Amino acid sequence: MDYSRLPSFMKKISIEHCLNELRIPPEFVALHGAQLTFDCRLIMPHGRSWPVRLLNIASGCHFHTGWTEFRLSNNIIHDDVLTFTMVDAGIFHVKCYNPRTGCPRLSDLQEGVYGASDHSDVPSTSDDYVPSDTDGGDSSDEDEYAPDPGVLPDDGCSTFTVTLDSSNMSRSLEIPMAFWRRHIQMISLQDPVYFNVNGDSWFIVLDHSDTKIWVKRDWRRFKAANNLVVGMRCHFKLIDRNDVQFYVWFDRA
Repeated sequence: MDYSRLPSFMKKISIEHCLNELRIPPEFVALHGAQLTFDCRLIMPHGRSWPVRLLNIASGCHFHTGWTEFRLSNNIIHDDVLTFTMVDAGIFHVKCYNPRTGCPRLSDLQEGVYGASDHSDVPSTSDDYVPSDTDGGDSSDEDEYAPDPGVLPDDGCSTFTVTLDSSNMSRSLEIPMAFWRRHIQMISLQDPVYFNVNGDSWFIVLDHSDTKIWVKRDWRRFKAANNLVVGMRCHFKLIDRNDVQFYVWFDRA
């Protein structure tokens, strides 16, 4: 299942109706209401996320508490068009489009780091690590990203798993080359990818050679914020192969 098939809806912002809350289309609620949790989270392309609570009343289901803060923080104004894609229960990726051009706002991509406001105490650094072609074997090995049966229900999303070792902790994380070649366009290596963990999102910069792909920037920040240690199993589920977004969860010993 690709990102384009995830539940989504679109809203045109009205200064009359959307200042303090946003009504979710009843058709969306009818189809996906079971996944709408009381505590939701709205995530913008630059990576910052906002908690928003649902209000379910006679007039319908609304983003209520927290909506005003989200709207003001992102300079959402009258006639802006927003799309909401539900990537997990109560977790929405939000994109804002200029109504005159139909294009997404470039400013929404310029925050710099996914989750920066929530993790500013951890330094964001560029890793100088470059793996050799013999380090840790060939990352193009097909077996390195075989999904673990039974971890989550099969939803059609491609997954790979990494068991963290000392090299991951002191250097960086590698993404299996075979996984990327099979499921993602190679040209996307030029763009950042996004790791989503329990509603918190991270802007990750990659680097690559002919045989390997690794995290170049913000792996240290990601490790510290998620308390990663040697021996933990990290699971990566590809939820958007176009913007390259992974849902990430951990098995802790």
